Amino acid sequence: MGDRQWVQDIRNQQTILSLPFGLGWTIDITQTLVALAAAGMPAHVEAFDRLRFEDGRSGFLSTPNPTATINDDGTPAERTEDLMVIPGGSEGGVLSLARRYPDLVFVNGKRQRVWADGRQVYGSSMERDATPGWRTVFAIARTIALHGGGTRAIADRIGISLDEVRAAMPALGTNVFHTPIGWEAADQAALCDWALAAYPGYGGIRTCWRRDTTIDAQADQLIVLGGVMSDRWAAQQSGVIVPPDRLTAFFAQHPDMAALGYEPATVDEATVSVVIPQDTTVLTGAEGCCTDDFITAHVLYEDSWVAANTDAVDGLRQLLHFRSDLAHDLRWHPNNGSGEGGMS
Repeated sequence: MGDRQWVQDIRNQQTILSLPFGLGWTIDITQTLVALAAAGMPAHVEAFDRLRFEDGRSGFLSTPNPTATINDDGTPAERTEDLMVIPGGSEGGVLSLARRYPDLVFVNGKRQRVWADGRQVYGSSMERDATPGWRTVFAIARTIALHGGGTRAIADRIGISLDEVRAAMPALGTNVFHTPIGWEAADQAALCDWALAAYPGYGGIRTCWRRDTTIDAQADQLIVLGGVMSDRWAAQQSGVIVPPDRLTAFFAQHPDMAALGYEPATVDEATVSVVIPQDTTVLTGAEGCCTDDFITAHVLYEDSWVAANTDAVDGLRQLLHFRSDLAHDLRWHPNNGSGEGGMS
């Protein structure tokens, strides 16, 4: 049986980035959509924080992180949605009400946060307290750990701008350094472990579905539609021994699952979970039809604590260490193979 303590140790002890508790959470809205449909208000997912109703109205979807769209001064970013949808079970819904109606005052005694006059007036804020651009920093760390490369090569591989890479790079500090052929990790194994274990999550929303076909058939169908696969199915594609009986599909836009023959399901009954991530580097930095092994390991770790998942996470960790070492050797000893690298 594998060990999970190393992940908790890194999360508790890491000092590279400020990552407040709750950052990167993903909320399941399957039953929210079912309830809306039953109430005669059918809606579909339009973005990671937005629904679109059949009558044309849009709805702001309150997520577990109510400060994801605030300005630097603490005031909310302008929103033009017609409705606000509160899935329930999170502080975000109540705080969204406080933002929209300035005469409401909300106090979270446990977290010591106070909202009044339409803004947060006291206490911590997940997004403000987090290191700016933390999602980009993790994407860069994953790329350097496995591929190295110059600044432009890193930007191209992640699918972000050169300026975004340059702005985020200083956060990694002495954990990376520049060489004549590009950026390298000061300690490859340590950077791999940090990028895997400290990552808070991709955020956004999740819906769960079931269809009476094989997981392989469902994966093939969703890949054709532009989905990026993850979970146990993707882990097996990477060569990790794990039952390929769970599938998570990441999309930029939510597919019409009902039209594809799926029915809403609970997390335990679902054959596939569809995620619209707030962290879009999960999509732009994907390797082929699957998420990179860092994201796949994160999905498995957060999914459950069963032994199969723990063993799969440890297997992906070992695979990442091996791939990192091999790629580093090929970059610096190209006569032994075809290396890659490049000037920034």
